[in-house]
Amino acid sequence: MRRSVLTLRLELREVKHMSVKVLALIVPALVCCIALLPLGVLAAQPDQQGTYHVVAAGETLAGIAARYGVTISEIMLANGISNANLIYAGQRLLIPTPGGPVNIPKEHIVNPGESLTSIASLYGISVAQLAAANGLGTNDFVFAGQVLMIPAAQPDTSSAAFGCLAHHTVQPGETLFSIATRYQVTVSSLIQANAIADANLIYVGQRLCVPSAAVDMVPSVPVAEIPVIPETTPPPAYPSYPYATPAPYTPPSYQPSIPSGGAPLIPPEYNPNPPGMAYPPSTSVSQPPVYQPPSSYPLCAAPPCPPTTSDITPIVQAASYAQSSEPGVTVVRAEEVWVGNQTADPEDPQQRTTLMVMVWDGKGVPVIVRDPSGAVKRHVATVNFEFSWVPTAVFRDIAPGFYEVFIEGEPTRIVRAEVHPGHRPLVEFRKRAVTPEGGVAVAAAGGTRWVANVVENTSGNKPLGPASILVVRTGMNDQTIRIKAPPGFETTCITGTKPEHGPGACDVGGLNAGTYQVILEGAGVGVELFLDGVGTATVEFHPE
Repeated sequence: MRRSVLTLRLELREVKHMSVKVLALIVPALVCCIALLPLGVLAAQPDQQGTYHVVAAGETLAGIAARYGVTISEIMLANGISNANLIYAGQRLLIPTPGGPVNIPKEHIVNPGESLTSIASLYGISVAQLAAANGLGTNDFVFAGQVLMIPAAQPDTSSAAFGCLAHHTVQPGETLFSIATRYQVTVSSLIQANAIADANLIYVGQRLCVPSAAVDMVPSVPVAEIPVIPETTPPPAYPSYPYATPAPYTPPSYQPSIPSGGAPLIPPEYNPNPPGMAYPPSTSVSQPPVYQPPSSYPLCAAPPCPPTTSDITPIVQAASYAQSSEPGVTVVRAEEVWVGNQTADPEDPQQRTTLMVMVWDGKGVPVIVRDPSGAVKRHVATVNFEFSWVPTAVFRDIAPGFYEVFIEGEPTRIVRAEVHPGHRPLVEFRKRAVTPEGGVAVAAAGGTRWVANVVENTSGNKPLGPASILVVRTGMNDQTIRIKAPPGFETTCITGTKPEHGPGACDVGGLNAGTYQVILEGAGVGVELFLDGVGTATVEFHPE
């Protein structure tokens, strides 16, 4: 028995020595492992108000924020997310309690495409605070990989934080002036609210604080109190004089007399030689006939009206030709004529049926208005500031209907104007270099007769710039148009390359002021016209 006890003691002693040896090996290993663990594992987790959410496939931050009743920014701040689009299935997100504290990281690594404005908006601080914490200006650029210190959110005492009515992200083409006009604030308040050094240096994507119109961005200046000096002596009493108050002025109301039978009113007889008249009357018509309306006024219901005869007829533009720059090509010359059209038809303020004919650069030019019966009225275009500073012939109290309007004594394209009761339609005439209306037919060597026509030409007769545009239409594709001008300019365009001008069209832009010949290759026909370097001309060629 005694021997068994001794044997047991020896075995226990050996086990004890072995345990000490094992512990000597395990303890250092545990110490090393603990030393390698991050401090955040050993430290107590900070108390954050909220719950955790595991992202499921297809979920977005916007959907998660709406589900928990918080904002996207609060979730991004609580989890250190810099891009709201970069979350993945299985990610564990801390959902802060609405209104609870959110831990803001102390540093931020700039991602590609980020700016001071976007980073400040992410952490709920102002650009001024972020820039000041990193020794930057509010308009400085940041680069990908740059480490920025994120200050704790504090009330911003700078002027940029006062009274932000809204935030606006700058769009392409916007300026401070257009943004200020949109929000009905001043440009200076925008500059002051966003600490902008140069009003011309804003960029697309920049986030601007729009100050409230009710917030005064300029410090108020105390108003000095002005001492009131007591009045020592009363002012002298002035004598009163009897004064009779006159009766209020009543302007006379215009009530034009309407002849019986519905005939139009007869204007005063025209005097062809008024004092100071600058434009002599045409020698072909010594005295215009006095307008005598017929017993029944035959106005056609809709144009075209039947042809009529009168002693005053418009001068029709005749075809004119220029010397061709190429053999075998007939060139039609565009000449200056009066070209007009009806541009407006407003109501007359006095409900008087009136026709206004505006003649640009035509002071003293006689204007003829002819009705379908052949009766005419004639007025001279003068400057009347009641209507316009442009010389205008005004035909008051005329009968409603259709009229032919043209300039007397000069080539004119006739304008057919429509006059409604109580309205004041406007016809405008300008001198333009065009071909006769409808074009000029030219016989080509192959037997085909081609019509050359300058449909429209907005150029004047004086050089103005280097940017005229010439549009050519033939109605067919792949035809070559040659454009020439002295002393040696020549270019081409191929029809069908500019369908926006119509079928079989092409154009040439950036043309200096000068005289150009436009030739349809292979047809033996062309036109010559003047471009002022600013206007646009349209030329058409088509078989007769």
